[in-house]
Amino acid sequence: MAGSERGGDEIGERAWREFVGTLADAAKTITGPTGAANALQRAEGFRYLTRVLGAALEMHLERADPLRPSFTRMLSPIRKFLGDNPDVLYEYVPLDGAHRYRVHGRRGSEIYLAFCVYERTPEGATRIGANVSDAGMHVEPDGSFVLEIAPERPAGARNWLALGPNAASMIARQYFHDPLGATPARLEIEVIPAAPPPEPYSETELSERLAAVGHWLRETSELSAALSIFAALNAVPRDGAEHSALQVVGGDVRAERPSARELVSQIDPKIVAGHLPTPDISYTGAWWQIGPDEAVIAEGTPPPCRYWSLQIFNRWFESPDYRYHRVALNDSQALLEPDGSFRVVVAARDPGAKNWLDTAGHDEGLLVFRALIAEGPPVVRFRIVKLASLG
Repeated sequence: MAGSERGGDEIGERAWREFVGTLADAAKTITGPTGAANALQRAEGFRYLTRVLGAALEMHLERADPLRPSFTRMLSPIRKFLGDNPDVLYEYVPLDGAHRYRVHGRRGSEIYLAFCVYERTPEGATRIGANVSDAGMHVEPDGSFVLEIAPERPAGARNWLALGPNAASMIARQYFHDPLGATPARLEIEVIPAAPPPEPYSETELSERLAAVGHWLRETSELSAALSIFAALNAVPRDGAEHSALQVVGGDVRAERPSARELVSQIDPKIVAGHLPTPDISYTGAWWQIGPDEAVIAEGTPPPCRYWSLQIFNRWFESPDYRYHRVALNDSQALLEPDGSFRVVVAARDPGAKNWLDTAGHDEGLLVFRALIAEGPPVVRFRIVKLASLG
């Protein structure tokens, strides 16, 4: 009987071969003309692909069923992509705009909790569908809440998130000032009405999900590589002049400097949207490249906001290893000047500065300031100086 089942298209075997081919194609992001520029970037680049693949297998194969949804922790100290933040717990869940969902939760010690739905356009691009944060939610005195996710607000719903027909996924974000000592919110999701148990796994299902894994791997790696190229085109100058960086507010890219506005006009909005932004967060940042005797100075006054941080990223929009290096500072950690401004030094060694970020062995990367529920856009100035001048 086993022999009679072989032959024909052998869908699963063909799907596996195509999947392996997709992995080989994804490697071109690292080895191609716009890929890694040196051995460090190549090593981190191939590791980056394994991290994206690990997440994709969980998100788009093992937990990809929108009829039986569960939250997947996307990022961790050893799984990073799309601009991770050490202070944030990101949890992903697949959705289908043809259904209705309900989240049961109980708040922990997070300083911010939000749910953002992402849609897929008919052209395959990602866009924000709807977003709700704790600022607009009803929470019971014991920290519990119910969030309805549906096309129309259900009768009697205290909390509701609109679900459009093109909805494809949702990310729950939890921010912490001290993630190591935090108690995260507990979240569970169900589809309404409940779906029956799934049928036995089929080759057709395997084929579809492997294709989704491969597509997401290739798309995600290409998006981050493309965005870092644009960031590098707006690098901090080496003449000591102050640099005003690009801003991302509500998912839209802006430029304060007239000379950078042409660059903004060239950025495909799909590149930014593909990094799964949320309307509650504003960003600004600059690409830096320094020698061992140099430092980057970042200075600014934070706008009134729920949270802010300054963080380093590598070529692939990953944070360097924050288990062993200080590569990020948030508003509860940074020491401010008497006027409320901050001054952060980025260098290969600590020059004795009030606020220091470690390059973690990198001589270039992206330095990003982010503000959560800010009352105004972030404005940060960047410049490169000699380390000796800071002594």
